[in-house]
Amino acid sequence: MKRIINFGITFSSLLLAYQHGVATHGADTSEQHMTERKRSISIFPIFTYDSDIGFGFGSKGMVKNQFKGNESIGLVLFTSTKGEQWYELAISVPDFEIRHGTAYPWAFDLKLEYDKYLKSNFFGFGNNSNDNDWHFPREMSKLELTVGRAITTRIIGEIGLLCNHTSVYNYERINPLLTSDVPGIGEHLTCYLTTKFRYDTRDSPIHPCRGWEVSFNSDVTCRSFFSDFSFRRFRLKLSKYQKLVSSSHVLAVRLWVQDVEGIAPYYEQSIIGGGRTARGFKADRFIDEAMTLISTEYRFLLYRRIGGVLFIDAGRVYRGIQKVSFQSWKANWGWGLRYYLAAFVVRFDTGISSEGTRIFINFGHAF
Repeated sequence: MKRIINFGITFSSLLLAYQHGVATHGADTSEQHMTERKRSISIFPIFTYDSDIGFGFGSKGMVKNQFKGNESIGLVLFTSTKGEQWYELAISVPDFEIRHGTAYPWAFDLKLEYDKYLKSNFFGFGNNSNDNDWHFPREMSKLELTVGRAITTRIIGEIGLLCNHTSVYNYERINPLLTSDVPGIGEHLTCYLTTKFRYDTRDSPIHPCRGWEVSFNSDVTCRSFFSDFSFRRFRLKLSKYQKLVSSSHVLAVRLWVQDVEGIAPYYEQSIIGGGRTARGFKADRFIDEAMTLISTEYRFLLYRRIGGVLFIDAGRVYRGIQKVSFQSWKANWGWGLRYYLAAFVVRFDTGISSEGTRIFINFGHAF
């Protein structure tokens, strides 16, 4: 993984130098393209709470337009009381917020991520797996390189390379469900090519009040491609945002359908549970080859920058997409608060299901 990380750092340096040359020697003054922004530096503390990881502490920093290419360089340092360590370096050229809604010719994204969690979960496969409190360590190092182009201001295509080195260890005495026939236990490397097509009419990528986001992902890997597994994964997401009366009342709806074909490690399969999917269930609660998930949120303003949310999440996993059924869906409801700032949204959610209540304090909308 050191060679992968060194390659990513070298690539990012060359990328920023190239983008600086483009910005210096040629500028498009069309309203369809991005205008150059001023250099800015933002540093702010992170304080979160999650029923799965406990209290989290850290900081996030971002530098924009340092090389006059409308790029952004972000760094996250994070740790939690339940044993998570998360570090992330992300470079975007141009910055994702600046390029939103523009017909940009090219965009480049690099992400280096390290995530170690001492109390990860595994509940078995299937929609009827049983809850448990067995925990074990899982350590992940990830490199992600993506090149994208906006065909129009609304249609975007992307292609990328993702390498994920994951170690699952000390599970033999802790979780009897993790046996030798579960793909992904031990130490493994998964590298795959990903392609993504997206139709995006949202008025904002941070706090959308109207518009659509429709995306289709295809991930492909095989053992000859520096990978310990061979599988294909397909993901379809549809999100709709609609103002109700005014921008202070928004209805947000999401549909997520996913299918995995072949042999994939359990942590790369279709997963429901946690702060981004079904908020009333533990992280990684339901795992199988395929999944469907529907989430609905009613977002409303309470006072100035403070808003409220009522939500419902419902979905299930399947042994293959051909097994799709509308029976035995796992559902939760909940409420939350939002604090709206220019660059991000602070999110507080309480999800309630038949398996208990989960609390999340984090950044960004769930979708």
